[in-house]
Amino acid sequence: MLYKRNEYFRYTFDEPNEATFRLIKDASESSPEEISKKGKCLIIDISPNGVKMYTELFIAIEKLNHVELQVTLDEMPISLIGEFVWSHRKNVGYEYGVRFIDGEKRESLIISELKNRRKKEMESKK
Repeated sequence: MLYKRNEYFRYTFDEPNEATFRLIKDASESSPEEISKKGKCLIIDISPNGVKMYTELFIAIEKLNHVELQVTLDEMPISLIGEFVWSHRKNVGYEYGVRFIDGEKRESLIISELKNRRKKEMESKK
C-alpha cells in the first residue's frame, strides 16, 4: 500500500494536539461497530487526507486496522474515520499513520479549522 507522506499540505503542531480514538470493526458502515473503549492519543501532524498520531498503547494494525479519531483543531470537535497504514515503535509508546477514508466534506472542514487555528496563533504572536 503506497502512502503519500510528502503530500502538499501537512500541518505540524508546535505542541501535539490531544485527541481520543477508538478502534472500530468496519468503517464502511454508517454507524461503525466499536471494538474498543476510547483511548487517549496525541496528534503530531495532520493533513486533509491523514494524520500521524502517538499513543502509549500498542495496536495490532494488521488485525485492527480501522479507527475513529475525535479531535478539536480549533473550536469544532471533528470525528474522523480512517485506517492504519504504518506504525513505529518509540521509546515509550507508538506512532501510527492513519489515512482518512471519508470524503470531501472532511477535507474542507480540516482545512477550515486549521486556517482558523493558524490565524489565531499568528494574532497571538503580535
